Amino acid sequence: MTVPFHHPDDQLLIGYASGQERAGKSLLVATHLAYCPDCRQRVASYEALCGNWLEELPCAGDDGLDALLDRMDGLLTAARIQQEPAPIELPAAGRTCGRLVPEPLRSWLPDAIDTPTDDGSWREISKGVWLSGWERTLSGTTKSGTTVRLLRMASGAPVPAHRHTADELLLVLRGAFRDEYGSYGLGDVAHYVAGTDHYAFGASEEDCICLFLLDGDLIFLDEDGNPL
Repeated sequence: MTVPFHHPDDQLLIGYASGQERAGKSLLVATHLAYCPDCRQRVASYEALCGNWLEELPCAGDDGLDALLDRMDGLLTAARIQQEPAPIELPAAGRTCGRLVPEPLRSWLPDAIDTPTDDGSWREISKGVWLSGWERTLSGTTKSGTTVRLLRMASGAPVPAHRHTADELLLVLRGAFRDEYGSYGLGDVAHYVAGTDHYAFGASEEDCICLFLLDGDLIFLDEDGNPL
C-alpha cells in the first residue's frame, strides 16, 4: 500500500494529539492516520510531549501571554527538529479490506456510501462531480460550523473554480485528483485557507472520492476569476 504524500500540517496533528481540535477536523485526521504510518508516529510523539508542555511553560501571570506563546512555539520547533520518525508497518486495522474507507470514518457513513452507486446517494452539482446525500454539520470555526460530506469526481471532471471564505480540507479515499498545487492520491490531505482561489479535477481511471470538510461558504468564479 502506498503511503500518503500530502499530510495534515503540524498544527492539526498537535491539535488532534492534545484533544483540542474540533470534531470535523479530528475525524479527518483520525482517518488519515489509518493510511499514514508517518503521521501516526508524529501524533504519538506529540501525545507524549503534551503531558510535559504545561509543566515546562512559564506561568502567564509572571511572563505574560506573549512569553507563554513564544515558549510554546520554541517547544514545538524543538519537537519537529528532534523528531525522525522510523517507518512502521501499517496495521491490519488500518487497511480498507476492499471497502471504500477505514475506521473511524466508516462508522459514520451509511452502507450506500461505502460502495458508491448511482442509487440517489449522490447529488450531481456539475457534470461528473457529485456531493453525497450524507452530510453532517459539526462545531467549527464559523457560526454555521463545519460541513462534513463526501465529494466525488469522475475522471477528468472539473470542480467549478471557486474561492474559499474559510478552511476547506479534502482527504482522498479512492482514486486521485489534481489541482493547481499538485496531485493527491489515497490518504492524501489537501488544505485550502480563506482567500484561496481553487479548482480541481478527477485524475484517475476510477472516480475520485474524498472526505470533504468546509468551514464557511464557497464563492464560485467565472473564467476570468470574478465572482459569479
